[in-house]
Amino acid sequence: VQKAWEWIGRQTIPKYTYCYTVCDSLKEVFRAKYQVDFEVIRNVPFRSLETASNPAKAAPFTLLYQGVLNDGRGLEELMHALTKVDQLQLKIAGEGDLSDKLRALCKELKLEDKVEFLGYLSPEALKKETLEADIGINLLQNKGLNYYYSLANKFFDYIQALKPSINMNFPEYAHINQQHEVSVLVDNLKPESLISALNKLSQNPILYQKLQKNCVKARKIYVWEKESEKLLNFYAAVFNNT
Repeated sequence: VQKAWEWIGRQTIPKYTYCYTVCDSLKEVFRAKYQVDFEVIRNVPFRSLETASNPAKAAPFTLLYQGVLNDGRGLEELMHALTKVDQLQLKIAGEGDLSDKLRALCKELKLEDKVEFLGYLSPEALKKETLEADIGINLLQNKGLNYYYSLANKFFDYIQALKPSINMNFPEYAHINQQHEVSVLVDNLKPESLISALNKLSQNPILYQKLQKNCVKARKIYVWEKESEKLLNFYAAVFNNT
């Protein structure tokens, strides 16, 4: 399958004049591979006007994962880490190939009082859960360039909801975090790495408040109102030159 898509890419992409992708890392990969310039149009949410919740709330802290439940999302590793930390609860919004396996693991690890499976949620219900959570979760195994250069929608959803998050120390997250510091980055999915990140955010209110204030600034930048202007300008250039 990979070879087939690579052949299609080699045969078609170098012939294109106008191209865009979702992040700077992929832009550079495609430029090196196909000698074609790509614009970057990020997939970010609409602007939110929600105010920040009180980060000094009483325990437990609520973690939220939103997205598909499939291989490589770090959820098994996160559940194992939860057996070693107190005063944390995890809500999982979504379903997927690992739904049954993750529910079985939850029972096996005796985490029924710490982990709640929300299933599929409407956009409105998901937004409500995100606003009520304390920490966003966005973990990935390095299973290839698609994951390594990813820039997940949920990362920006957490920013819009003013929720500090835990993300992988992959290029796109690292680049944005250098500019705005809205999250704690982990180098791997080892239990000690995840436990350290969880404790850092849940037990350090000064750091939590700092990241939350940074989210207030960052969410003004990463909004669809701005990205849509770039997309409209992109298509204006296409039609003006046809």
